[in-house]
Amino acid sequence: MTPYYTDGQATIYHADAFDILPRLEGVGALVTDPPYSSGGAFRGDRMTTALSKYASSDSSAQRGIGFTGDNRDQRAFLAWCSLWLTACRGASVEGATFAIFTDWRQLPTLTDAVQVAGYVWRGVGAWSKKFGRPRAGGFSGACEFLAWGSHGALDAVPTYPAGVFECSAPPVRTRAHLTEKPEPVMAWALGNVAPGRLVLDPFMGSGSTLIAARLRGCSAVGVEIDERYCEIVARRLSQELPFDPPTMPSPGLWGRGAL
Repeated sequence: MTPYYTDGQATIYHADAFDILPRLEGVGALVTDPPYSSGGAFRGDRMTTALSKYASSDSSAQRGIGFTGDNRDQRAFLAWCSLWLTACRGASVEGATFAIFTDWRQLPTLTDAVQVAGYVWRGVGAWSKKFGRPRAGGFSGACEFLAWGSHGALDAVPTYPAGVFECSAPPVRTRAHLTEKPEPVMAWALGNVAPGRLVLDPFMGSGSTLIAARLRGCSAVGVEIDERYCEIVARRLSQELPFDPPTMPSPGLWGRGAL
């Protein structure tokens, strides 16, 4: 399949991930933020649009930048994740890592799926958005989670990314994607990936993974079913964007082997 965009280091495919993944090989890291199929306590809630589930009352500027594939029930979500994760592992080299974002509702199901697919699940990191989603009598919902592990034995890289990373979410008015991750967060998610590896994001969205991979000295492949986002990412990659990657803490501060 002809790429939508390529510059020798980053390649974009406008396609369904299942059409591209069987054609790939040599992947050294899977880093992605797939649709969570969450945002509701009942199936009827999850069947609504992504905008109605995730856009807050001050998100009028988000009209038209929702996304698809977010309305599976729990059993379908497990089956779907198991299928694309199996395809990703098949495209990966031995020792390749994975880092996959999810929320508290889908964390148990996602970690089941990575093991069904044959990956070794090794831990969970947390992205703290500092403040957000306060709840009377309960803890705020200001965290998303990063399930991580490897394809076979972990190829240890001499970096020691923290298990918790704190960074505010981008303001609604500046987002190109409804659930866009800040570039520093994606750089954190790539913290145990050696420069030079091929990074795969089968649910590319607005392309923060590809930008962070480039800044880490990695090549990257992104797949996106919505052509609007392919165009956004192609424009981002064709520009030089100012960005300072987060400083990784030393082993003495966090303890050897901590994520």
